[in-house]
Amino acid sequence: MPDHDISVFSVTQEAETYANYLLCLSLDIGEELLKSGAEVHRVEDTIERICRAYGAVHIEVFVINSLIMASVRLPDQSYSSQIRRVYSSSNRLARMERMNDLSRIICRDCPPLEEADRMIRAAKSQRDCPFGRFLLGCMLTAASFTIFFGGNLRDALIAALLGLFTAGVEKINSSYINQMAKLMIVSFMVGCLANLGVFIGIGVHVDAIIIGTIMLLIPGLAFGNAIRDLLCGDILAGILKTVQSCLSAVLIAFGFMLATMLMRECGIIHQTAPTEASLPVLLLMALLGTVAFALFFHSRPRYLPIVGICGFFTCLIFEIAVRNGLSPFFAAFFASVFNGVFATVSARIFRAPALIFSSLGAISIVPGSALYYTMVSLLSWEAPAVEAMFGKTLLISAGLALGTVSVSLVTTAVFRLLAKRRLQ
Repeated sequence: MPDHDISVFSVTQEAETYANYLLCLSLDIGEELLKSGAEVHRVEDTIERICRAYGAVHIEVFVINSLIMASVRLPDQSYSSQIRRVYSSSNRLARMERMNDLSRIICRDCPPLEEADRMIRAAKSQRDCPFGRFLLGCMLTAASFTIFFGGNLRDALIAALLGLFTAGVEKINSSYINQMAKLMIVSFMVGCLANLGVFIGIGVHVDAIIIGTIMLLIPGLAFGNAIRDLLCGDILAGILKTVQSCLSAVLIAFGFMLATMLMRECGIIHQTAPTEASLPVLLLMALLGTVAFALFFHSRPRYLPIVGICGFFTCLIFEIAVRNGLSPFFAAFFASVFNGVFATVSARIFRAPALIFSSLGAISIVPGSALYYTMVSLLSWEAPAVEAMFGKTLLISAGLALGTVSVSLVTTAVFRLLAKRRLQ
């Protein structure tokens, strides 16, 4: 066996420490992105870009919604492999944008790792938004979507109070109460309080109140993102998100079902079917609801007019398509295509993740009412209605996801082609 110089293959302790430090800082940013609601491919791409900026020759990254696994090898053969467990995540768009901007700066300037560490710590310590703004977003979201789904101003008042209650529960640390249990408890309490509000004569349409408030809980965006992950090839992440979204929907429905059964036993049920709002009211509430949701998702104030316009026209396209006889799938698809193009252009202008605009712009066509009426039909054992409402939920979610993916694929191909031509 030939002799080899062992020193060629030896790696110093200092080099191993550097590799560990580099990967640790990359995972710090990736973890914050994932916790803030970023897409799986964005987290993987960010970690890989940071490592390559510091000279890594081989990177492997695997991300699902609750786990990050990564390994890196540098030119001197130093190697590191690390895992991060992510226990909970939420839509905190300002934090996601902040960490995304920081990753760009680090990739561009490649500061010493100690300086990059200080920058990451400073970014993590910043507050997302004042708590009062978050409460206002919750109240306006519930109130505006209550009117959007056929309620009146009295119903909107109850929904605003229930939105305030939901915001308070939402801020309870997940270490004190399981997230899934929290969903069921909130939906049960909202169902009981909505029925009581109508029973004592403050509100009129309990369905509109509940649907307006459920928009704060509904996993419609998560379900659409799950389908998008599946279509983009992130099979495992997509499956896990789909299961989590469906389980959340089931627990929300179960909470409302328990509330309805309890109110019925107490003789408090008072059903009055909401009337469909006119198109101008729908569009106005879509604009206001989108802006309110931006506050709820901790978006930066400078984006509020942009996402409001996006939500207005996305809703307009969906309503025009439906009123002209198109199926919910194609209506959602065309609306989502506009939403995706608008979000992509806005992201280029503001140099921000497109998800900030697309996730908010599509909120007015998320099938919250279809999910609620699926639960109501299931409670009444009306099989045809369950099939129709659940089918509508799936069609709208699939149209949303497919439209978003189509725009993403086309824009990615165009940008890569333009970048290749610039290099030539």
